[in-house]
Amino acid sequence: MSTTRISPARKTRRLPPGRAGAARALPDVGHVRIPADAFKLRGFRRWVHSDDFPTNVRAAFLDGEIEIEMSPEEIETHAKVKSDVHAPLWGIVRTEDLGDLFVDRVLLVNKEANVSNEPDLLFCSWESLRSGRVSYREWKLGSERFVEVCGSPDLTVEIVSRSSVHKDLKRLPILYYAAGVGECWLIDARGRRVMFKIYTRGRRKFTLVKADRDGYSHSPTFGRSFRLIRETNPLGRSRYTLLSR
Repeated sequence: MSTTRISPARKTRRLPPGRAGAARALPDVGHVRIPADAFKLRGFRRWVHSDDFPTNVRAAFLDGEIEIEMSPEEIETHAKVKSDVHAPLWGIVRTEDLGDLFVDRVLLVNKEANVSNEPDLLFCSWESLRSGRVSYREWKLGSERFVEVCGSPDLTVEIVSRSSVHKDLKRLPILYYAAGVGECWLIDARGRRVMFKIYTRGRRKFTLVKADRDGYSHSPTFGRSFRLIRETNPLGRSRYTLLSR
């Protein structure tokens, strides 16, 4: 079996088809062994649901490529953003009884787009679930352990980190569109200004929703407009607020 080793300086690696083996990023992480059949969607799903899959990594299957991310989330520009966006959205979804909103570690699978990934946030409306556009499925039938969101969810949210720029900004929007995702939000808080963009389905790709003069972008999924701002908390660090109207 061939092996691929990742240097400590590189914490994310896309592995091309056929390069099955072992990968190592940091001394305290150890080895990630990738089965040969994991470069096909079903094999990848079998691997991530197996006892052999390491709990300290995130892996995505992107149309024949596997991307492994071992670095922890950056607190100020990723973990806080995710929490501060999820909280008000969850309030809207629950108050208006719109569907299910998931944050992190939920596996989205779409066979037509040949993708399996864990979005930072994922929303499935009751309408989409009733119609069968999206469903929750077991890996082992009869287990009553629903571990995959299969089909075309209403919304995915990706928060850009240093190790996921290409995946979040280039690869995933194309694959999410092919998967029939209704709406895609992209957030990048690494710079001096927070990038918050809402994309909706166009004829051939996602189309950017133009923000109004107050900086709000309309979301057809929720029937309201949103704006994400960064403020300073009492300790002088970042705090984010998702405004809606």
